[in-house]
Parts: sequence; structure tokens; C-alpha cells
Amino acid sequence: MTMTPLDFDPGRFRAAPMRRIAAYWQSKCAPGRLPGRADILPEELRGDLPHVYLIDVLRQPLRFRFRLVGTAVCVLAGRDYTGAFLTEAKYGPNWQAIFDAYREVVERREPLAAELFAPWFGRDFHYYERFLAPLCQDGGPVTMIFAALHSVEEPETA
Repeated sequence: MTMTPLDFDPGRFRAAPMRRIAAYWQSKCAPGRLPGRADILPEELRGDLPHVYLIDVLRQPLRFRFRLVGTAVCVLAGRDYTGAFLTEAKYGPNWQAIFDAYREVVERREPLAAELFAPWFGRDFHYYERFLAPLCQDGGPVTMIFAALHSVEEPETA
């Protein structure tokens, strides 16, 4: 059975801003319809906006460009990626895994959640939650990814 956007559980996130951001995206979905960029209103995100970033989906070949990067994401990354393409030179050693996650969201047209380590250049390792969700225009192909990051404590291992 295929998951629909309305099946996604925002409660899976540990950080409250991530739960609110995922629930916000989900609230913009309708049965059989993904939200578009015009449905995402910054004034409705208020205090959570620093954790949000938007990624343009470009095709032929498939590429990703950071359209907007929230200030909290910039602090975690140690730089502002606004306007940058996702490449190894710009994004670091994990660029291919990130590219693959973005491609999965585009191809499956479903949100994706993860907890990850991020080895950014010149930074300590960060453990964070990530939310990726598709945006499209009038039921067409995914044109943008609505995303969020929030640092969390690494889970204790047994």
C-alpha cells in the first residue's frame, strides 16, 4: 500500500518545531493533491521559519538549488547555502546521500523524515532531524522541496 501525504505522522519528530512544520505542510495537503509553493505562507510559520529551507527542483539533468535557507539552518551548517546548487564542492562529503534523499522525495511524491549526523566542512558533527516534503503546481511534477532541520541530542545506545 502506498503512503499518502495524509498518512505521514508529524509526531515522529522529537523537536516541537519539526512537529509543527511537518503538520503545517500536511495541513496544506488535500486528498489526491500535494501543496504548491503558493500554499506555503511564511507568516503562518512564524517562529519556526528559521528551521525551514526551500529547494528548487531543476531537471535535465536533475539538480537541486537552495532557494531559501532559514537562519537556524545556516547556523547549523556554518554558512548560508541560499542560491547554491547541491554539489560535493559546495556541500561536502555527504552530498550524494542528500541528493538521493531529495530525488526520492521528487520521484515518490511523499515526505521523508530522518535523524542524521551531518559532517559539515570545518564543523563538529551535528545530530539532527530532517523533514523533506514535495511541493508541486496543479498536480504536475514536483517543482520544489519544503524542508526543515533541527538539532537534537543523539539517542543513547544500549
